[in-house]
Amino acid sequence: MAIEKNARKRVYGTRINLASASALVASDGFSIASDLIVLNNVDNVDEMVVTLELTMNVAANDNSGCSMYFRALNVDGGTDDDSIPEAEYRHQFVGFFPVLNGITTTQRSTLLLELPHFKEDSEWEVYIENLTGQEIDAGWTVFATPTTDAPVP
Repeated sequence: MAIEKNARKRVYGTRINLASASALVASDGFSIASDLIVLNNVDNVDEMVVTLELTMNVAANDNSGCSMYFRALNVDGGTDDDSIPEAEYRHQFVGFFPVLNGITTTQRSTLLLELPHFKEDSEWEVYIENLTGQEIDAGWTVFATPTTDAPVP
């Protein structure tokens, strides 16, 4: 099947590993800011393919997973940041990553996320909320691939 000239197609940027030094995430707990590097949308794309990769020593509860939240940084163009997500104030929900029950090996869950822009070159801290019913081992990570539509030459 040929794609007509000037049609639109999906293009992908370079995959980014947001891992820093991710610590264990307790059941029903949130990750911390130093777990991942800041996600900086220098390309100003509207969407990213995001993969959460994690391992647990004990299998997750049925129908569980992790919620992901973004914390906007430098909202006013300076140093004004949104609040850190927590149980009473989750704020900018961006997606839910289901995990398989009965599995204790490495798991990956991928979503196409629409980014919550608030300015050019938006920056976010990325947090996960562990809703698996078990601890997530240290060393988990998030990969982000910017994506957009472009004309077919």
